[in-house]
Amino acid sequence: MCAPPSPKGNLYVDLREEFGLLYDDPLFADLYSAQGPPVVVAPWRLMLVTLMQYIEGLTDRQAADAVRRCVDWKYALSLELTDPGFDFTLLHDFRARLLASGQALPLLDTVLNACKARGWIKARGQQRTDSTHVLAAIRTLDRLENVLETLHLALNRCAAVDPAWVQAQVPTAWYVRYGPRADAGRLPKEASKRAALAAIIGADGFQLLAWASAPEAPAAVRTLPALQVLRQVWLQQYYRYTFPDAAELRWRTAGEQPPSAQLIQSPYDLEARYSTKRETHWVGYKVHVSETCDPEQPCLITQVVTTPATTQDSVMGQPLQDDLAPRDLLPSVHLLDQGYVNAELLVAAATQHEIDVVGPVPIPHSPQAKAGAGYALQAFRMDWEHQQAQCPQGHRSVKWSPDQSGTGQALIRIHFDRATCRVCPVHAQCTTDLINPRQLTVRPQAQQEALEAQRARQERADFRQVYAERAGIESCLSQGTRRFELRRTRYRGLRRASLQNVLVAVAMNLVRIGVWLQTQPAKNEKRASGQFARLAPA
Repeated sequence: MCAPPSPKGNLYVDLREEFGLLYDDPLFADLYSAQGPPVVVAPWRLMLVTLMQYIEGLTDRQAADAVRRCVDWKYALSLELTDPGFDFTLLHDFRARLLASGQALPLLDTVLNACKARGWIKARGQQRTDSTHVLAAIRTLDRLENVLETLHLALNRCAAVDPAWVQAQVPTAWYVRYGPRADAGRLPKEASKRAALAAIIGADGFQLLAWASAPEAPAAVRTLPALQVLRQVWLQQYYRYTFPDAAELRWRTAGEQPPSAQLIQSPYDLEARYSTKRETHWVGYKVHVSETCDPEQPCLITQVVTTPATTQDSVMGQPLQDDLAPRDLLPSVHLLDQGYVNAELLVAAATQHEIDVVGPVPIPHSPQAKAGAGYALQAFRMDWEHQQAQCPQGHRSVKWSPDQSGTGQALIRIHFDRATCRVCPVHAQCTTDLINPRQLTVRPQAQQEALEAQRARQERADFRQVYAERAGIESCLSQGTRRFELRRTRYRGLRRASLQNVLVAVAMNLVRIGVWLQTQPAKNEKRASGQFARLAPA
């Protein structure tokens, strides 16, 4: 079969000419059982169709139709022009097999290894990383809608496994109240009426749990996952006291609810969480994207990691680098924004992976450092060997206490003598507390020295010049958002969202490689046109 001519090139034709068969069937051998039915379509073809589906933004049905009618798709898939294609449900089955096997990362590594073989990824080069929000594939619910929809879902699941039991237990009023979805009607706006409705829903939910946990309840009902979800949501949203003489059921206040990292936002996606970052508020997940940024090389995504929305960037720096190490993709320079950079990362990156982390760290929070006057931490001399600190007036600390922050970070609390500090002539320049002595909070020696060195470094012009390259990751996130719907999940659940984001990363890399091939000098030569140009001697 001949490649279809195109004056501006064709992405799929160019990729096929450059890579040949990018994937092979042995990569997907574990997805299929040797005892099962015969494989109708080669897995490598399903993989390429899935990637082209993401590149074009097609549904499964549209992608299967493109295989039947698009010549460039047939060329990339090594199909005859008369090939009838396949049923679109095979794409769903293939994704389900990928999800069950956990083989998402090799899909990205296959493309990266081919790029490394062609010299497009520099060994120990430069990379940049940033994160963005991902919206879950659910409708955002408020608290009242959440409990109403949770009870609606639980009753539907019970009716599916044992309708006779449901009819024998449920009163007639429940069919009106919980038969439709929560968005099918209008909920009351007045606070008193909403509270009354919440109490009714809460009592009904506990009644259903009591019926389902009774010894005479069917086994299929007792083990329903939807009832476990109902129990967990009711525990988060309601306070119940069952003492006989003082029974109480009430709607929990906002302060009595669990933190966002544990709070279920919808019964349809139990892993989606509410989070906020500056002015952005969302329910879903967070994705961390790393890409190469070496001069004269294509910018290729080397890593995509999906986490719950409440996972902070500050705890992800070291895991991201640890993930790159066994894949032989570690950079020598890693550009990160302030959210990722902390003392632990600076030390671990330098000692374990020999990575130069380029990113700002927060300035000290003491009043002296903020005001730029008085004795800040830098004015004190640390004697790490003897575990003492010396103030600018020559007085030594009297207490050196290892401690931990609320997030588990190692700290050292340093205290000076109260009597000495009180009579010190520069007491006002050292602390604003008129009674207590000066106290210092520092990190362990290696971390503290790394922080101070990074603070001094980020004030230099050469640091700002290198760090300016980090802004390029915003264009990567923009491309992923505009063309590949990076900020929207097609599927529910963290594992499915992770698989989708890996497929998006591979598709983005293929598009970038196609553009890179088109812009190379050998690919960019203009043909001479016109009668006069044809008369030129050879």
